[in-house]
Amino acid sequence: MSELNEVPTTPEVPLPNAYARDVLDFLAEEGFRPKLDEDGDVFFKYEGYTNVIMTAQGDATALCLMVPYFWPLEDAAERTRALEAAMYAQMNIRVGRITVMEKDVTATVNAYLPDDQAFKAVLLRSLSGLRSLVNTFRDQMRAQLEN
Repeated sequence: MSELNEVPTTPEVPLPNAYARDVLDFLAEEGFRPKLDEDGDVFFKYEGYTNVIMTAQGDATALCLMVPYFWPLEDAAERTRALEAAMYAQMNIRVGRITVMEKDVTATVNAYLPDDQAFKAVLLRSLSGLRSLVNTFRDQMRAQLEN
């Protein structure tokens, strides 16, 4: 992704696999405007953030929903604060995972599902849980700066 929280638009988008088509259709029915990226994954906006559902592998029984690169990291001190905020967020929001990398932070929800249509039953709730996880992390990062 070239810009933080930017939905990719490229003319070289591949044809979606069956799982990607199902996700694109479901999200469109729910009022989102999903797009397929050049890797075959589905991107869409929700509450100001770009979200991605990893569909390129075509395995509809392995849900991976993420908010990639939602918090850039400036230096080692901020990375340390991010690790503390991630622990706090994961302790209080029991869904998903915050991954603190060298230059940014990503949040994910992963689940194994019983069949290829089960994502429809859990996607919106997973999206809500992921948003709570991200918001808790952000609030904790801001609170650290105030102290």
